[in-house]
Amino acid sequence: MNPDTIEKIIKAAEPGIDRNLEISKKEYRERWTKVQKAMKQNGYDLAYACGSELDRSDVAWLAGVFDPIIERYGILVPAEGTPVVVAGSEGGHVIEDCVKVSGANMTLLMEYQISDEDYRFAKFETLEDVVHRMVPHKAGSPIKVAILSSSQFIPSDHVSLFQGRFGSENVIFDVDLLRRIKYEKSRTELKIIGTTNTIADAAFLGMLSVLQPGIRELDVAAAGDFIMKRLGAGRTGFPTIVSSGTRGRTVLGPATNRTIKKGEFVSLGLSPAFNGYHGIMRRTVKVVGGWTKDEKAFMDALEGLYHTVMKAIKEAAQKNLRSNHIDRKGKTYIERTKLKDNKGRHLSPREPYTFIHNTGCSECQEGSGAVTPYTNQPLGKNVALMIDVAFMGSDEKGNLVFPVEYAVIEDSLWKRGTETGVYNRMPLNVQEFVGTDIDALPEKKINPYYRPFEEGK
Repeated sequence: MNPDTIEKIIKAAEPGIDRNLEISKKEYRERWTKVQKAMKQNGYDLAYACGSELDRSDVAWLAGVFDPIIERYGILVPAEGTPVVVAGSEGGHVIEDCVKVSGANMTLLMEYQISDEDYRFAKFETLEDVVHRMVPHKAGSPIKVAILSSSQFIPSDHVSLFQGRFGSENVIFDVDLLRRIKYEKSRTELKIIGTTNTIADAAFLGMLSVLQPGIRELDVAAAGDFIMKRLGAGRTGFPTIVSSGTRGRTVLGPATNRTIKKGEFVSLGLSPAFNGYHGIMRRTVKVVGGWTKDEKAFMDALEGLYHTVMKAIKEAAQKNLRSNHIDRKGKTYIERTKLKDNKGRHLSPREPYTFIHNTGCSECQEGSGAVTPYTNQPLGKNVALMIDVAFMGSDEKGNLVFPVEYAVIEDSLWKRGTETGVYNRMPLNVQEFVGTDIDALPEKKINPYYRPFEEGK
């Protein structure tokens, strides 16, 4: 690792990063009002969302809890008034500091403490005490509770807790209520995500600069992680990805102590989280040596898919088309793409997942907003998305048939009305930057779809 190059990358990126850019208390109150309005329309007295270090998005969006730690936690949103974040004793210390940004209240629940610990001086409340303080008593009327978090995330004992207190018939899963609201982004959210992707580009350039034969995957990841934190990104959406050689089949494999060998392909990926919002940058490169004819055909075809999907996004935005138009265009491109396999046959490569997913207070776990063959509604009015196009080098039986195990191009993009643009400046093909001391991208090399969000009207 060349420390001078890393420092130059950081200094080049710093002017484009405002570390004070964050969601205001006013905006958090506006979010609560939107959720509470939807609750009243559905007859709910109380709503509940839960979170952990894995699934942070819901409570992060509602209360600014960007740094959960240790125990699971949750948030209670009354039909009127200020939400209350509920937590265990240890994680509660951190969460108490987190909620200052939003103005939400916080209390400790005995039910959320680590199971075999004893906190002699902690002051716990019961769920009934908290709820009865938040929800006015209605004689003869039960309290109706909406569960806002996915059943994939919420622990069964949280659901049982509410059903036991308020009756199972009064506890309703309504995950779409919150998902629909937070899918649409404010101008501040879209600006923060832009900053996050400025950090992602710089950190990725740092990883490319140190990539060479003989270096360990974790050492490459360390360069990216160091730059992300130096530029203000406290967390990541996933552990930094460096998967070399046959590890490419892991698709999202985090860096290991494996030594990278000359001539191997390496998939690199990182997702910085800046003031709660996530960015992305993923590409696949070869370590030293030019691409063979078949390797180039594989990588060029992937770039072609990126162009196809981006053009479809722009068309869907401008004409307000159903979003599955984007998926259909991408799938049609793949079906028409025929590459020579290692037996001389001409086959279409396989994609591992859909081309577009939603983002925000998580890298991809927003719960809605992905573009699939079944999404008939148009894209949202003001949204942040990620374009994630990739090819697997193996066939449906798992046999390697193409010269690259896995190749990916993933960027973040914004949509405001009919306007769209990619946040990231990194070009689609970054092969020439492997092992170089470059500290900033030349203007003529940037992503052809890059457009600063501020240009959006």
